[in-house]
Amino acid sequence: MKKRLLNFIYAYFGVGLDLRIRIFNVMVLISACFCMVIACVNAAAGIGFVGVLVDLAAAVFCLILFLQAKQPGRAGLCRLVFILVSFFLLFPYLFFQMGGYHGGIPTFLIFAPVFTIFLLEGKTAVTVTALELALYAGMYIFSYTHPDSVTMFPNESGYLTSNLMDMLVVGISLGATMFAQMRLYRAQQRRVDEQNAVLAQTNQAKTRFLANTSHEMRTPLTVISVNIQTVMGLLKRMDGVSEDVETQELLQDAQAEIMRLSRMVGSMLSLNSVADSTEKVKLDYSALLLNTAEMLRLLITKQENELETEISSGLTVFGNADLLSQVVINLLQNANAHTKGGVIHLCTGVAAGKITVTVSDNGSGISLEMLPRVFERGVTEGGTGVGLFLCKTVVESHGGAIQIDSTQGVGTTVTFTLPAYQGQYGGETDEK
Repeated sequence: MKKRLLNFIYAYFGVGLDLRIRIFNVMVLISACFCMVIACVNAAAGIGFVGVLVDLAAAVFCLILFLQAKQPGRAGLCRLVFILVSFFLLFPYLFFQMGGYHGGIPTFLIFAPVFTIFLLEGKTAVTVTALELALYAGMYIFSYTHPDSVTMFPNESGYLTSNLMDMLVVGISLGATMFAQMRLYRAQQRRVDEQNAVLAQTNQAKTRFLANTSHEMRTPLTVISVNIQTVMGLLKRMDGVSEDVETQELLQDAQAEIMRLSRMVGSMLSLNSVADSTEKVKLDYSALLLNTAEMLRLLITKQENELETEISSGLTVFGNADLLSQVVINLLQNANAHTKGGVIHLCTGVAAGKITVTVSDNGSGISLEMLPRVFERGVTEGGTGVGLFLCKTVVESHGGAIQIDSTQGVGTTVTFTLPAYQGQYGGETDEK
């Protein structure tokens, strides 16, 4: 017997079931029991044979829905049928047969919209709930203006019994539903916390692996690059070899790929620093931009480009200096790599509590096919595929936004915004 009871509970109320299914099963069973009790109460109170028969029929109806909802594909239909029959037909009938708003049925009128929201979804739930409230409000008004439409209990004890039983049934139903929901929520929260802990450990392991790998790769890449340059120099000094254009081209290609791989390693380290760098302080952003521009000016000049800066004074942000500097370095290097004999602009602006930084060039631009995806990781035209992804990650981690406009053959403009410093925590560690 105990085993059968446990199997029944697991089949109809197990934690593996959808919350709506469990709520429906609890509500239908309680409703069936309630209708049986009400039938007995009505019989004892002398309401009449018809009322008792209706209560018994409602109990049988609930049991049939309870069993049918277990069938595949019928749960949703059974919930809707239960709501339409119980809340739109049975409740109004009981309201007028059991003392109107003096009896206990008004308690169930509150019960109805609560469970409608639980059992249905989206617009259907909202529409049905609104119809229920409109119907019940109309019942109150009609029973007030037409008191003869309401069957009153013959004595005060009938009202006491009705109100007490209805209050208990509704209270048990709502309590059981809230208990089931909170139990499910806590179980789900525990699973989420456990999964988050595992993900955090996995992410830390991945970060450490990338950092260690990138760091260890730097030395051999540097050695290979130096050796290739040495070989190229030796070949130029050897008789009969300096004219070997194919050999020189192969070595130059190898050197270019080594440098590209070195930049990728640097980008991987930068991405790792984004994950690890959480320290933010008040920064003199004007000085940071000016220093970064001067650091890259010689590199830009070697590419026969000109760097023009219009940086406002007194710009202050709350952030990580290394990461914000890396954003500007990446943008200036990208502009320099795709511009030949042109002009690169670095300018700033302030509006509505936000600092705007713009890097523009009159270089080759970006193709229309690639433009919508340039901030995705791995998307590149000869670069590492990490630079703009890193810029977007850093800017957004500082509460800003970044966008790009480009016309192929005309030039590219990258604009990003950062919140101006507003006295965030950490200001006492201001840089001097």
